[in-house]
Amino acid sequence: MELHLEDAKLMKSIIDPMIPVGEDLYIEISKDGFRANCKGIANAWSTDAVLRKVLFSKIEVEGTETYYLKLKDFAEFMKTVQNDDKLVISENKDKGALELILSSDQTKMTKKISIRLQTIPDSMKIFDTLAIRKKHTENPNMLTSSSDIQTELFSQAIKAAELGGQEVSLINKPKGLKFEAKETNKSAEAFISYDSEYVDNVVFENKKAGCEAIYKLEYLRHISRIGKVGDTLSLWMLNQGPLILLYSFQENAKSEQVGYIGFAIAPRVKSDS
Repeated sequence: MELHLEDAKLMKSIIDPMIPVGEDLYIEISKDGFRANCKGIANAWSTDAVLRKVLFSKIEVEGTETYYLKLKDFAEFMKTVQNDDKLVISENKDKGALELILSSDQTKMTKKISIRLQTIPDSMKIFDTLAIRKKHTENPNMLTSSSDIQTELFSQAIKAAELGGQEVSLINKPKGLKFEAKETNKSAEAFISYDSEYVDNVVFENKKAGCEAIYKLEYLRHISRIGKVGDTLSLWMLNQGPLILLYSFQENAKSEQVGYIGFAIAPRVKSDS
């Protein structure tokens, strides 16, 4: 197996957000491109990242190859990426390792790391953001609402909610998305109106009720810091499923999606007391 990515920064951009999620990295490589999965403790939150084949200058693989390794080793190496670096990923079967090489035409520098592969657990199942979204949103018995929100707006709402506690209640209604955090001696909230020019593609299938669930702010805080100014975060709220958030990569405003990084966050069960 050998994979050539002309812009190594793309790989860094999907691996960096996985660092707080878990310790192990699951990788899938095929003619369709590159996929990476990372799951947190008890699957409280999971990350799924995809770079499609159009982004690679070379993919040599038979069928689909899967790898399991320490996320830290992969991520620390990707932190050394410079602006014009290219990335080559290959498997060294003799060493039982995945080899990563960064090279720069400008500086003529080459960096290499060999990461020992681990046995893939029998319990390992691929987390596919788009498949999960499709499964839940096509279920007629589930309330579904979705929207595309510019990342700076989402980030501001999370910062405001953090002033009220460590958990946030997300309440999604036809007029907008409310962030509400409460503790014994304080509370804070933020509201993103769907009338805003920074919000698009709003879908709310049940006009009489809203989706409401409680999430840990540490997860949402991390996600809110990923995007750049002008980026869009797609958000799906479900009344019987995870909160799904998705950043898409596009070659230009009119092109098809060439990759994404998605998160699924399990809600905390709300007590009746």
